[in-house]
Amino acid sequence: MVVQIIGRQTLDFTTKEGQLIKGTNLFVAYKDENTEGLKADRFFVRDGVVIPKELKMNDKADVFFDHRGKVEGIVLK
Repeated sequence: MVVQIIGRQTLDFTTKEGQLIKGTNLFVAYKDENTEGLKADRFFVRDGVVIPKELKMNDKADVFFDHRGKVEGIVLK
């Protein structure tokens, strides 16, 4: 899925249940056949999935998902 990067948020906290959450929220915009203009969304990228160091705001990237819909790779376009 080709997206435009419009925001980035680093997460590193412990939930009330004691679970450590570490990763990055990527806020993106992309074309969607049922949307006029661009659709906006947020993808959680778990710690361990490589986000290209060169990635900056407004870059286009190809995001790949596993069979459960979790981000498993990001490649700059």
